[in-house]
Amino acid sequence: MKTRTVRSGVFFFLFNGMLLGQSAVQVTAADYLFKPFISLSEEVTDNIYEEATGRRSDYITRIRPGATYRYQSPLWAWDAAYTFEYRNYARGSKGDEYNHDGSVKGKIALVDNFFFLDLSDTYKRVALDVARNAATETSLFVNQTDQNIAVISPYLLWRLRGDNTLKTGYSYTDTRYFGVNGTDGTGSSYRGSSGIDKQEHRGFADLSHDVTAKLNVTTRYMFTRLESDPAQYNKHDLSGSFKYEYADKSFLSMQLGNSWQQFDGGGNVSYLFWNASIIHDFNGVVGTVETKVVPTEDPLAVSTKETTYSARLDKAFQRGSVGCSASYSEYVNTEIDTMDHRRSAATATGRYEVMQNITATFATSVEKYNRQTARQQTTTDYPYRFVGSGGLSFAFNKELTLGLTYIYATERYGFRDAAGATEINKGVVEVKKTF
Repeated sequence: MKTRTVRSGVFFFLFNGMLLGQSAVQVTAADYLFKPFISLSEEVTDNIYEEATGRRSDYITRIRPGATYRYQSPLWAWDAAYTFEYRNYARGSKGDEYNHDGSVKGKIALVDNFFFLDLSDTYKRVALDVARNAATETSLFVNQTDQNIAVISPYLLWRLRGDNTLKTGYSYTDTRYFGVNGTDGTGSSYRGSSGIDKQEHRGFADLSHDVTAKLNVTTRYMFTRLESDPAQYNKHDLSGSFKYEYADKSFLSMQLGNSWQQFDGGGNVSYLFWNASIIHDFNGVVGTVETKVVPTEDPLAVSTKETTYSARLDKAFQRGSVGCSASYSEYVNTEIDTMDHRRSAATATGRYEVMQNITATFATSVEKYNRQTARQQTTTDYPYRFVGSGGLSFAFNKELTLGLTYIYATERYGFRDAAGATEINKGVVEVKKTF
């Protein structure tokens, strides 16, 4: 049986290394920031299991102490954030929880301006369904799992003639999952799916050329060896890219390449991938258009390709901002060359400073999901999801804040058909103190 202790040790190993690195170079000039915080919140929900019938309400107390950390010197650079969370369900819908959410990212110059080592580790809760995002779900545990991704990457940076740079290196990525314990609607205990563990070895070479101060061109080759219990494969990626700043705060970037996958059990896959975007500032309104075909981490598949088309508009005002976006995504299991999911979404967000130290926010979204294959069921078969939320934030002296939030969500079979739908009403009161 996998345990959280084994993998969470990677996070604390990197965190301790970060502190040791700080001590080792404290005699040099450095940028240092350490900000601890603690928050206490009380949540009430009228449908904790998000079911259409037999709705059950509960009160959830959440205590979250944590800290953010930044350290930068000529030889070391570290960014870290960690939050420990205790949850109590007053009506016993779920047992007490002790959760972790942390990230560490570090860069070490082993040989000045030539030999570097990148380290990172993230531990967070994610949705089992690759098309969903746990951060925007109304539930704290339904169809979710804990994910830990650790990466270590040594590389060499070769300064060539002219404005050319060659980056060669190796990276090792270890991805593991831990099922979320819970209870179902009858009160029976269960252990959620923990996802597919994966280990990846990569070798890469990037050749970059600065054509002008505003135009950069890069070519890349990468070899990947992935190992997991269900399947293993070798993958070759060859691509070219450029980034061009054609006006102030306006960018055009494009990456185009091809990927060749060879599965040990037989079967070869070849597909084009790209990542293109335009960011343009229309006199204060920032527009972003993006399309991409990239590998994405799927807890329930060995290899998944995501194709996304999206557009967004953002406008900042003197006392607030508004934004809206639309997107369409497809998720293909490359091992069997089959589309698993499709997702369409439209969102709108806003923020307004009502008066000094009082800020109002709102967000609304409409999402449509299509599950194409009979892979492991991770969500109910509701194709439509509507979410609306509003809140007020009160800022007091000494970095003390009070937040009030209301969320309404519904999942249904038809856009206007409420028969058999789920409905969730949720209220949150949170007090946070930053030291």
